[in-house]
Parts: sequence; C-alpha cells; structure tokens
Amino acid sequence: MTNATKLCSQIEAVILASDEPVTLAKLRGLLDEEINSSDIREALSELEAHYQERGIRLEKAAGGWQFRTAPEHADIIHTMWEIKPQRLSRSSLETLAIIAYRQPTTRAEIEALRGVKVSSQMIATLQERGWIKVLGRKEVPGRPHLYGTGKQFLIDFGLESLKDLPESAQLMDEDEIQQLVMENIEQPTEENETDEETNQAA
Repeated sequence: MTNATKLCSQIEAVILASDEPVTLAKLRGLLDEEINSSDIREALSELEAHYQERGIRLEKAAGGWQFRTAPEHADIIHTMWEIKPQRLSRSSLETLAIIAYRQPTTRAEIEALRGVKVSSQMIATLQERGWIKVLGRKEVPGRPHLYGTGKQFLIDFGLESLKDLPESAQLMDEDEIQQLVMENIEQPTEENETDEETNQAA
C-alpha cells in the first residue's frame, strides 16, 4: 500500500466513523504530524471523485467532510427506515429564513419583518433542532437575545458555510425594521402558531 493510498484509507475510515462533519484541523490532529494539509486535501479530492458515481458521496458540510447517501436514492432510504419528513409550519420556516439571512437578529426584529409576534415554542423548536442558537445580547434597553444559525443548520441543509445560502435581496432597510419594531411591540401574539407546531409535529 502506497503512502497516498494509506492516507486515503485513513481519512475514509475517520470520516465514516464520525457522527458529524470532520474538519481539516481534526484530520491534521489525528493523522501523522509529517502529513501536511495539501496532502490531506489531495486525498479528500481523490475520495470525492471515487464516490462521485456511487450510492454514497463524500460532501462538504459545516466546514468539514461527511459521507451522505446519494440524493437520488432518498426514497429507498426513507422506505427502509420508515422515515417521516420533519415538517415545519410556514411561520417557522419564515422565522428560520429571517434568522439565517439577517443574523445576528433579535426576536423583535424578526417580528417586525413577519408582522406578527413569534411564539416562544417556535423559537424553542428551532433551538432543539440545533438550527438556531443564542449568539449574545444586543446592547439596547432590555438587552434582548441575538439569534443566529447553529452548526446543525449547516449540516441538515447541506451547506459548507453561510456563504452557500442562496442569494437573497435585502429583506428590509435597518431603519425600517427598527420603526416596525416600535410599532409592533404591543401587537398580540400570532394566533394558532403553537397549535400549528403541535399538529405538524404529530
């Protein structure tokens, strides 16, 4: 076995055994100190090419590499595991999209864009899935939480980084958002969002 073949084999084993994307830094820490980054990248490229036409693919996600089943076989995999697609309400998807494109952002800013209050259960659901997380607090009166996307968001949506998000026009000017925040502070919580989340989770 040549050194290059051995390196490919080692990397393949590490990525296959990992339950999350394996970063270049992680690989460098596990492999021989004499192996440099260029050798690792070359081996990864060889593995990507090797699996390109197979049932599993080596793909980049969340800043690392991960084996995934080929998308054209999704129906078979779903049938085998009796997987039911995880459904989210339209309001949850809207909230997630706003956070993804405007992060870091506050709950009041999300509500200003959506025009309705955001339920606590919706935020909790997105946090439980690892799609959003609290990044800190905004230095304004009340110091509200600042929300952004989590690592699991990148993994589940097959993104290497946030730069891979589809292009989107600016949702709204910052001054317009702040004006809407003030206008909507007293607006009632959106009705039926909690029920909608519960029904779709059933």
